[in-house]
Amino acid sequence: MPLFGKSNNDDKPKLVETVGPVPEGYHVVQVLQVAEVGHDPIHMQTKVLKDIKRQCNSFGFDGFCNYKTTASSDGTNDTLYAYADGIKAN
Repeated sequence: MPLFGKSNNDDKPKLVETVGPVPEGYHVVQVLQVAEVGHDPIHMQTKVLKDIKRQCNSFGFDGFCNYKTTASSDGTNDTLYAYADGIKAN
């Protein structure tokens, strides 16, 4: 995921993606949340990022910002939670 930029997938609309604050010219529409349970941290990170992007596309957002993750474990399963602000252009 770029620190700030556009997705490079040509068959879908380009999404603004940033771990930082709301970019100039955009506003927050909705908080996006996803969770993934598993044992493979890299797979889980990839999955939650794809889910955030899928939510942006399904809601018609231009992208997301303030992307954050947190994790927990019960000793058997790991859970990765991801949060981001869905944004649209002003």
